[in-house]
Amino acid sequence: MMAYVQPNTSPVWPSTGLAIAALLLFGINLWPGVLIGVVGGSIINNVPVALALGMGVGNTLEALVIAYGLKHLVDFKIGLSRVQDVLYLLGFSLLGTMVSATFGTMSLMLTGLGPWEFFVTIWITWWVGNLLGALVVAPVLLVWSSKPKIKRNWRSYLEGSILLLLLSLFSWYVFSSTPQDGITHRALLYFIFPITLWAALRFEQRGATTAIFLVSGIAIWGTAQGIGPYSLESLNNSLVLLQTFTGVVSLTMLILAAVSIERRKAAEALQSRLHDLSNLNHASKTFLGFYEASDIYRTICELAVTQFNVDAAWLDLRGVKKKPVGVYGIEQNEIHRINRFYDQTELTAESNSVITKTINLGNNNNQLFHHYATLPISFGGQSLGTLNVASKVGGFFNQERLPLFESFANLCAVAIQNAWLVKEVQTSNKQLHALSQHLISSQEKERLHLSREIHDESGQLLSALSVKLGLLERDTKHVEKLDEHIIDIKQTANLIQKNLHDLAMNLRPSSLDHLGLITALEQYSEDFTRQYNIDVKYEAVGFQNQRLTEEIETALFRIVQESLTNVVLHAAATSIDILICLRDKNIVAVIEDDGIGFVPTSPTLDGHLGILGMRERIEMLNGKFTIESSYGKGTTVLVEVPLDD
Repeated sequence: MMAYVQPNTSPVWPSTGLAIAALLLFGINLWPGVLIGVVGGSIINNVPVALALGMGVGNTLEALVIAYGLKHLVDFKIGLSRVQDVLYLLGFSLLGTMVSATFGTMSLMLTGLGPWEFFVTIWITWWVGNLLGALVVAPVLLVWSSKPKIKRNWRSYLEGSILLLLLSLFSWYVFSSTPQDGITHRALLYFIFPITLWAALRFEQRGATTAIFLVSGIAIWGTAQGIGPYSLESLNNSLVLLQTFTGVVSLTMLILAAVSIERRKAAEALQSRLHDLSNLNHASKTFLGFYEASDIYRTICELAVTQFNVDAAWLDLRGVKKKPVGVYGIEQNEIHRINRFYDQTELTAESNSVITKTINLGNNNNQLFHHYATLPISFGGQSLGTLNVASKVGGFFNQERLPLFESFANLCAVAIQNAWLVKEVQTSNKQLHALSQHLISSQEKERLHLSREIHDESGQLLSALSVKLGLLERDTKHVEKLDEHIIDIKQTANLIQKNLHDLAMNLRPSSLDHLGLITALEQYSEDFTRQYNIDVKYEAVGFQNQRLTEEIETALFRIVQESLTNVVLHAAATSIDILICLRDKNIVAVIEDDGIGFVPTSPTLDGHLGILGMRERIEMLNGKFTIESSYGKGTTVLVEVPLDD
């Protein structure tokens, strides 16, 4: 009815928009519907079959080019929420409608229904009509088919109703009459812009597309009736001019609405980031108030639920016997139920990547949680465990939220590591205090022992020696008694020398300084065997008369000495093997007995300062100290100390 330049060429063709929207919303495979619609509709209106086929192919290719390009060649969002979406629609619409205009016009020319001298005019008319269908009809269908992003209240509905009423009345007045003063009447046309701007800014794409569709419909009706500001002598030229105006308004309002959406989303994103930073700051301050690890575990899970909107949280940490820990918002049996559905090796998050899972517990429609994430907790490149969070909302842990939870997990790693360090410092301080007390006590005991040894043994012998010297002096005139006195004096002197030698050996064997560690240990092992009747097998490998530093020799001698003392006091062993060897620039010492054994991790050993002292000696040399033992299996002390180059 609006085809004036040629019976089959209309400057108004909304079907293009309908075809584009159908293929975008329901799939490109519906393209036969476009072909059947155009061909069938044309034949019903007495169009020759050849022309109908040409028009059908052109319109179908048009819709396919636009839909395929938007779906597969660019990142197009149906809601037109970004400026780039509007520009994508414009670009592919320009290309697609050119295809349709070319096919349609060539079909007219080749079937003899269109004069070649009007080729350009027909082509432009065809192209403008289809392009406006793509820019006016398709957007309103696409936008209204997408889910609204903003919930409106009654004030918004009232405002929208007033806006539509004003726009309808003003458009009707402008396009339904032609007053005598034509210039003034045409000037009124521009008052439509503020109202459509209002619609685009306040109601975004829904407002913009609805306003454009309404104005376009009223304007086309009025212009087709020969009235309104675009009424010219040629009705076809009037409609082409009107459609050009409508296209400019449509493109402007769509871009403005997209800018408004992007600005709103940017403001929301900024507000969300500020909220996230506030939550992280709150979490950081909260962690500063706790030093006990158990309190930290509970606080981490509680903050995850209360501050970051998840529904449940729990921790799986390495080195913590009770697993999981700090559980909040979920029962232990539910955690086990979730874990049964996934590969546990995967959920431990050995790699430093986040694992997200959609929870699917079979046909249970009453399942409590729908989305699950495992976040690795690591500090200094060392994995501490995982933070597990679950949500009742499907797809909750998306690409926008995951960076926040990763930041929270990093903050948790620092808090956990600090709690562990505080515990280690407290334990170290306790051990240091115990060692200090032990050192003072050992010094006093050693002094008391020296005092008793000197007084009870050497002192008594010296007194006896003094008496015997007095007897010798008295009997100097009795030659027959001199030999007897001299023999007694020599025996007493030998006993004094032996006592002093034993005392010196117990303090520090002179062979350690003069002959080295290997010889000193050999002598000590032989003396130990004779003294305690315990078979000691000693072997040194790889030294070849090599001397070690004084610090290493002293430390290793004391380790062997303390180990053998512990065997006598606690092990009830019958044999001991001692091995000292050089291996890969390290000196290794192994002391092994066949005694009753013990559990090295037993809490009853916390106060065993002998073991702690041995460990401290070796750690001061940057070495490794290990005890392996179990009941009935004996004990092995393993020491490894690096040698200086």
